[in-house]
Amino acid sequence: MKKNDWKRGMAFGMTGLILLSSAGILTGCTSPQSEAQKEVKTSSGEMSAEGADTENGPVTIRLVHYMGEQTKRDALDQMLAAFSEAYPDIKVDVEVVASSSYVATYKNYIAAGEAPDIMFGKPQTMTEFVEGGYFMDLTGEACLENVLPILTDECKVNGGIYGFPIDAQVKACFYNKKMFRDAGVEVPKTKTEFLEVCDTFMDQGIYPLVHPYNFIHGVFHELDSYFTSMAAATGNEQVWLDSQNGVKDLTGNETVKEALEMFSKLASYKDAGDTAVDQTQGVQNFAAGQRPMYINGGWLMGDVLAASPDGEFGMFPAPWSDNPEENKLWVGIDDVFIVSSQTEHKDEVMTLLNFFASEECSKTWMDVSKLMTSNTAVSTEDADDFIKEIKSYIDSDRIVSKSLVPDYTSEYSTAFRTKLQEFVTLDDSQRDVDQLIKEIDEEIGTIRQ
Repeated sequence: MKKNDWKRGMAFGMTGLILLSSAGILTGCTSPQSEAQKEVKTSSGEMSAEGADTENGPVTIRLVHYMGEQTKRDALDQMLAAFSEAYPDIKVDVEVVASSSYVATYKNYIAAGEAPDIMFGKPQTMTEFVEGGYFMDLTGEACLENVLPILTDECKVNGGIYGFPIDAQVKACFYNKKMFRDAGVEVPKTKTEFLEVCDTFMDQGIYPLVHPYNFIHGVFHELDSYFTSMAAATGNEQVWLDSQNGVKDLTGNETVKEALEMFSKLASYKDAGDTAVDQTQGVQNFAAGQRPMYINGGWLMGDVLAASPDGEFGMFPAPWSDNPEENKLWVGIDDVFIVSSQTEHKDEVMTLLNFFASEECSKTWMDVSKLMTSNTAVSTEDADDFIKEIKSYIDSDRIVSKSLVPDYTSEYSTAFRTKLQEFVTLDDSQRDVDQLIKEIDEEIGTIRQ
């Protein structure tokens, strides 16, 4: 497709672009971009990748991502360095964009006829791109051959698979094993046992949970870590979307009320300073052993271990039920590579993604980023303890797919999470779950109008 045709066919509106410029300026991202990320330099040697245009010199493909965690960036650097050595006639230019505005950035690139060959994102939250024909269907591609099926399922839109997930993300309760031993407590398997562990730490003068209450998404992760399992077990998979679409309000839903009552109980294990703690500070506090548990996503563990390389950390599903079999581990996609349907270098792009899907790269990603690989054929024998524990839950099918319980979208999501954040910062005597549910219904209804 010609550039002008592409521009005319692009229906997305133009919005502000936030990206890493050639001068290295990044807006909204805390970690500096490394030299290897700016561009993976390759020589013009004799060896060439299958499909590379050797007659016209090296082929360059663009990869745009929004990874903020330094350990993920380090892992990507290592993988790209290995790729450069194996395929010197394929260059990879890497750009980092702000996670808060990546969708707007992609829209601008596409509208200008400058879509990157590879993008980052979650296909099911970017259906407008799929339906507009801007993402490539990867069904049948070799990179997906060993991917955990529930992860490819979460990349499906209208029957096609529009992304290659490189890791299996989890939301769970991560814990400090030494602090558990010192307190004389064991890993809880039920809700009652979990609250007893929290109470034991409180009795010993230790607040049990890291609460990043100054980070709106961290507040939501705390709820979502157990609610997804809870909703799937009680037939409430569509509860958030039903609320958003006006099918049914949350008021009167006993599962939602029970979940938010537990959410309120967890908020009771806080001190006044938690309202000022953001994600970065929460990671630092957990790594330093200030508190024994952190209910959040596995993406934080790379930075935790970087700050505490000798730390002993484990993981268990945040329990919502007194039946241990019902407390399943939240598993979903996190880091997903999406291919532009307009790429002029499909062979080179797929060579890169197939390389990323290899055992070598899967191990590099797992070892450096500290995330569970999506590749079911790769051993976790030498991985960190919490990754081995994740693998044991996957192997025994004690997991629940995040894709089963879709979240509120766009402004509905922001409104919902804002209400949650306001709620947890209230004093114990002021938190009223029934009132919270009523306010959420009213706020969602207002947006829907």
